[in-house]
Amino acid sequence: MIPLSHAQQRLWFLNRLEGPNATYNMPAVLRPTGALDRSALVAAPQDLIDRHEPLRTVFIDRDDMPYQHIIEPGDARIDVTITKAGPVDFTDRITELAARPFDLATEIPAGRAVRSGQAGTRAGSGEPSHRCGRLVDGPTGP
Repeated sequence: MIPLSHAQQRLWFLNRLEGPNATYNMPAVLRPTGALDRSALVAAPQDLIDRHEPLRTVFIDRDDMPYQHIIEPGDARIDVTITKAGPVDFTDRITELAARPFDLATEIPAGRAVRSGQAGTRAGSGEPSHRCGRLVDGPTGP
């Protein structure tokens, strides 16, 4: 079993004290232009999770002591949802996602979801414009 680092111990303590919460959730929205490669949008976050252990780490308790549990590649999954959404609906969905509590013991911190919706066309070029939102939970943010 791998003990927690000092920073992880702090997060674990606060999680035990306050319970699962949304304090460290960080939503990010990107606006790529051009054709959206849906298969790449689905595969890229999962590939990132599979390659990096910190993105697959949860904190477990054994005998009231916290430890890191690294989930095997392929077993840690991220929810990727591609939907058509207008600006207000998209913002509401990302806001709702960011407000949901995050549990260090059961959820991977790599990002709970990616949502995408076409935003229209880029001014002057006529290229399609998209909104892609991602939520980073817990200890993996900047």
